[in-house]
Order: sequence, then structure tokens, then C-alpha cells
Amino acid sequence: MKLAFGQGTASGSDWVKTLSQQLGFEYQEVNTDSVDSLAEGTQGCDAIIVALHKLTAEKIAALPASVRCIGRLGVGLDNIDLDAAAARKTPVIFQPTYAFNEVANHALAMLMALHRGIFQANNRIKNNEWIPAPKVAHIASLQDSTLGVIGCGRIGQALIEKAKPLFKSIIGFDPAINTEIPGVQMVNSIDELLKESMFVSLHAPYMKSTHHMIGERELSIMPKGSILVNVSRGGLIDEEALVKALESGHLDGAGLDVFETEPLPESSKLRTTKNLMLTPHIAWYSQSAGPRLMEWGVRDVLSYLNGGNELNGKYAVGPF
Repeated sequence: MKLAFGQGTASGSDWVKTLSQQLGFEYQEVNTDSVDSLAEGTQGCDAIIVALHKLTAEKIAALPASVRCIGRLGVGLDNIDLDAAAARKTPVIFQPTYAFNEVANHALAMLMALHRGIFQANNRIKNNEWIPAPKVAHIASLQDSTLGVIGCGRIGQALIEKAKPLFKSIIGFDPAINTEIPGVQMVNSIDELLKESMFVSLHAPYMKSTHHMIGERELSIMPKGSILVNVSRGGLIDEEALVKALESGHLDGAGLDVFETEPLPESSKLRTTKNLMLTPHIAWYSQSAGPRLMEWGVRDVLSYLNGGNELNGKYAVGPF
């Protein structure tokens, strides 16, 4: 078997090299930026494995006949045209469970660092300022506050379990959840959640219906002094509106691990916005989660190619 990996995926560590020796497959990296480079680089390969590399309908249609499967190293599927993959009868396998604890931990860490003013105070001290506690951050009392969780799948529920001992109450919104989540008040609209929550964490998938689900109107109905965190997908938030809400002081702070354009452009206003904590899409990572993701992704693709039925992940398209 020969596997193609999106650029930077195989060369970023020894994970693929080690797996190739253990499992007996060949591999090569391929430039996925253009149709031509993708088609040329995947010649003779049995599958392609990508992280955040975009596989548009045009790119998928151009894959050589030898490519029989697409592996997605991660949870989100907005970078792969699933309809095009289905039309080509090419299974897409993704990994929804490999790092749900890591992502939930990252969200909670951001919430706590912003809530306690740790992030803000650190920046002020480095700027040679020494200011009294009330001027560092709003610092609402957690035991008197509500946490709102938008998207209550595996990651959202992992955050909920970690946060239960800390908050007075937790509100959840997720149209896909029709069963009770213990200790959570589920509501029927984002507006209802935003109005009641001093702290909000986003864990929704990105799709047309969730594009800019948090915009200027939604930010305006959040309580003054509230905190917003997004470790899901950048397109969920209107970044221009977020900048305005932070600069005006309506929001006390925000944390972003994901952005509409990645890497974040040097000219982005987000880089200089006050009380905005930024991390470079690293919520998924731990010393266990990184190699686990690669191993599960590779094993699942090889399992399909060899006619196997057992997966660590799930089919987003197929099997065929």
C-alpha cells in the first residue's frame, strides 16, 4: 500500500515513519494547494490523508483512480467536499473522539485565564503597569455565574463535566441533541443562551447554517463583561464584530484557538485587539493525542483498503 499525506503532515514528526515501519506501507507527501499538484502527487497512491488541507470538488474529481479512500486527521469536515467524495464513491474517514478531552481542557483553560484576569494582568505587568484587581478584569464570581455551551457533542459534554463544580448553572444549545444532559438546562435558541450566560464556549461544527452564528447582534445581547471562547471553527464568529465588542468593553475578554483564515494574517486586527487571547489551533494537541490521531487515521484507512470493518473513527462518506 502507498499513502499520500498532505504537505507537512508526514514530515512534521516521526509518527508516519514509525507507523510505516510497523504496518508496512509506503508514503509520500503531496502538495494539495492546486488541482494539478494534487493529481500529480497522488499518482500510484491508494489513499490520501489530510489534516486541514482543502479538498474541493475539483480536486477530488482530479484524484487518480488508484486513490480509493480519504482520511481526515481530525474532527471537522468543512475542508472536504463530502458530496464530491460521495459522487466519486470515495469513503471519507474522520476521527471525532481522538482529542475531546484536550479540546475541552483548552476551552476551560482559556475561560479561567480570562475570567481571573491572568491573561490581562500578565500583559499589563509586562507593559510596566501595576494596577488594582478591579481594573484588571471583570472577574465575576463563578459560583454565581452561568456557563453557556453551544454545541453539546463529545467535546461540549466533556467541558460540561469539567465545569459543573465551578459554575452556578450550565445552559446548553444544540439542535442535534434530543436527550437530557444531566445538570444542564437545554434551551431552544442561541439568543436565550447568550442572554443568560456570562461565559460562553463554542463547540459547534462549521457549515453554511453556522457561518457567523456569533455576529454583531448576538454579541450585543451577551451580558456586559462576559467572556467568549472558540476552540471549534473560526467561521463561527464574525471577527470584525468581535473586535468591536472587545474594544468597546462590552465583552471583558475572548479566547480564540481557531480563525477564519489560518495561519492568522500578520495584518489581522485580532493580533492587536485588547483582552483577546490567541493560540494557533493547538487545542487538539497533547503528547498522547498527536500520535494517537496519526495512528488511528492511518490504521483506519489501511483497514478500509484491506477490506476490514473495524474503525477507531467514523465514516463521513461511505463505505462503498
